[in-house]
Amino acid sequence: MSVPAGSEARIPVESHLKRRVSIFGPGLIGGSIALTLRGRCPGTVISIWGRNAGLLDEITRRGLADTVHTNAEEAVQGADLSIFCTPVGIMPGLAVTIAPHLSEHAIVTDAGSVKAGVVEKLTSILGDRFLGGHPMAGSERSGLAAARADLFEGAPCILTPLPTTPAWTLETVSLFWSSLGSQVTAMSPEAHDRLVARLSHLPHAIAFALVNLVASSLPPASSLLAGGSFRDGTRVAASDPALWTGILSENRLEVAMAIREMSEILNSLARILEKNDTAAILDFLKRAGEHRPHLPLPYPDEIL
Repeated sequence: MSVPAGSEARIPVESHLKRRVSIFGPGLIGGSIALTLRGRCPGTVISIWGRNAGLLDEITRRGLADTVHTNAEEAVQGADLSIFCTPVGIMPGLAVTIAPHLSEHAIVTDAGSVKAGVVEKLTSILGDRFLGGHPMAGSERSGLAAARADLFEGAPCILTPLPTTPAWTLETVSLFWSSLGSQVTAMSPEAHDRLVARLSHLPHAIAFALVNLVASSLPPASSLLAGGSFRDGTRVAASDPALWTGILSENRLEVAMAIREMSEILNSLARILEKNDTAAILDFLKRAGEHRPHLPLPYPDEIL
């Protein structure tokens, strides 16, 4: 479901732009949030938590945060909104650490690409002050060096409220992502994981598999002859393997189901090719060709 039109009007925009935001994890997403806030919401006071002191020094030099911290308790002091931009496996530990130090009105959200498990674990720690989120924007590149101030411009952001999520929390987090340029929608954590398994996680799995197929079945120099379709289809195979191990593992049941569904489709294509059923081949290609132009692609081209 989409976030109700007009809900943003019930939140004072001036108050939002002057909020204190705490970002946990200054990588691609966290760094891009800081860059975008600096440009679009200059009244926001930003604190950033990270474990790499050298990286935090760079953030300070670039003026991306008002304060930087290696101590999570300090990073969350006074924050109106805290955003976990770390790997999902780190989030529960962070939640336990910051929970006693959150102000009464504070809201916590995240940017992880798997939601059911994250929402269950973090809600059990933080209660209804937590709302899951997933900006559908990213790159095969990682780290602060890949951060962009336009990363979220026009990109979808999915929020995953529970029936117990307060309307204020949903509206506040929605306005936050909207202020970064995202197009916000909402659905259950389970619906999110099923959807994203097919729109994001499966394409990554296929890209990894296609590269492995070529690497294992063709002479080593064969990839030098690859054309644009191979490069485009495998761009995301350059993504961080450790990060994607965590994502695929966390959403393993939905991704496994999506892979089996794709296998059935590929097997059906193999059968009609073996029969040289040109009418069926044409129909297969036409159905995809008719659907592809309707996919929403006005946002940045490096989408996860």
